[in-house]
Amino acid sequence: MKKVFLVVMVAFFAISCSSDDSYGNDPQPVPEEEGTDDPVDVQNSVRLATDATFGSVLTNAEGFSLYFFAPDSKGDSNCVDGCITTWPAFNPSELSFDDGLDANDFSTITRTDGGEQLAYKGWPLYLFSSDAEAGQINGDAAGGVWFVAKPDYSVMVAKAQLVGRDSDGNETNLNSAFEAGDEETVYMTDTNGNTLYHFINDKSATNNFTNEDFSNNGVWPIFHTELQNIPSILNKDDFGAIAIFGESQLTYKGWPLYTFGGDENRGDNFGVGFPVAGVWPILNPDTENAPEPEDTAPIVEKTFAVSNVGASAYLFDFNSLENPALELTRGSTYEFVIDTPGHPFIIKSVQGTGTGDAFDDGVTNNGASSGTLVFTVPEDAPDVLFYNCEFHGSMTGRIRIVAAAETTSFDVGNNGAVSYVFGGKGFAGDENPNFNLRRGNTYEFVVNTPGHPFIIKSVQGTGTGNAFDEGVANNGASTGTISFTVPADAPDTLFYNCEFHGSMTGTFSISD
Repeated sequence: MKKVFLVVMVAFFAISCSSDDSYGNDPQPVPEEEGTDDPVDVQNSVRLATDATFGSVLTNAEGFSLYFFAPDSKGDSNCVDGCITTWPAFNPSELSFDDGLDANDFSTITRTDGGEQLAYKGWPLYLFSSDAEAGQINGDAAGGVWFVAKPDYSVMVAKAQLVGRDSDGNETNLNSAFEAGDEETVYMTDTNGNTLYHFINDKSATNNFTNEDFSNNGVWPIFHTELQNIPSILNKDDFGAIAIFGESQLTYKGWPLYTFGGDENRGDNFGVGFPVAGVWPILNPDTENAPEPEDTAPIVEKTFAVSNVGASAYLFDFNSLENPALELTRGSTYEFVIDTPGHPFIIKSVQGTGTGDAFDDGVTNNGASSGTLVFTVPEDAPDVLFYNCEFHGSMTGRIRIVAAAETTSFDVGNNGAVSYVFGGKGFAGDENPNFNLRRGNTYEFVVNTPGHPFIIKSVQGTGTGNAFDEGVANNGASTGTISFTVPADAPDTLFYNCEFHGSMTGTFSISD
């Protein structure tokens, strides 16, 4: 009777194995040996095998290799329709695991077609139809998106649409060039599908973002893991590690790696748009090597201490004016030591609130509300930039960009008896603007204001009293050129005035 039962059971399992299960269900073994009460050697439904090339890999009960699919970074299966014929979804009817595998790392997902599929660390698992024998790994790196499933990857590879989210919460589809557009991009994640980023102002093996007290680590946490194995399209030699204030940080092609505190779920890549697109790029094999740090730190031309008057104005330490104009020299480096909590200080190409039009070329830590912003002025910077509070339109000022040893010339006209009107070198019809003039530099004012003598003065007001004539040629002209070479001992504040009309006036803030 036992023999008949076993014959029936063998026939049943032969039929089961011959049927095409599109979800890769494992056949169940015969429960006991014929003629004995000993159980058959039943293999676990998820096994660990050792491959000479790949090391530890996950297999099914029969030893066929399992795979991850890069587009599945969010934990859903994106292999559908014809794909699932070539890459059958793995779904054993019973779960058991070899030693070395943690059952807590496994979960079951429901596919869009209603079937179930086993996932490991959130990555759905597949078989490969071209693996004809147990132990084969013919599917790894297929299309640059299929990778043999391993328990010891240190990083993973995803392929998905980049959806950047700027600091105002606006979301935009971005392509691999970080411009608006629809494109699936390959990029690196941690083993749990969390996107990895680098900071555009970092240098090779040099973290220029993280504060010493890690006060900004919540927004961009440094990323570190012990490097074991990586997907085969990556090169292990491209990885390294640096020490950052006593903590270790993984690098790729020299770039220090970060995650983003604003990514709410696995598979999110919002950081590519924060605060604006291109500041925090993703990484992949096409990423260029990080630039080498300069042999020596740049000489800082000047350090500005920046504070604020509530939500109305920024203050600088070189004078008492609110929102003073600045003049910076091409090729020089400036530090802004910022202490303006709640008022992010952004250097921009267009004046206004928000994070749009941020000028990031040569700027480190743009948008800081505390800490040090460093600006090495590019040689090709525009003639005028602005500093702005991200939130408050009244907290703003002009930054004029000049060449070293340049004699800066301004055209001066007038709007009746109401105001002087300036043009050139960052001005375009500006009425009574304030200026930053620097000691030792020469400035020319080409005046065409008949009846409105232009006088540089030490005290603001009409008349000719308190004219400041040191270093000034042709002071008080209403036509012609007034030249002013600012003395080294000039006071911190001077003024320009019309001799007759009190509304025609502005301020010169004097700095080194």
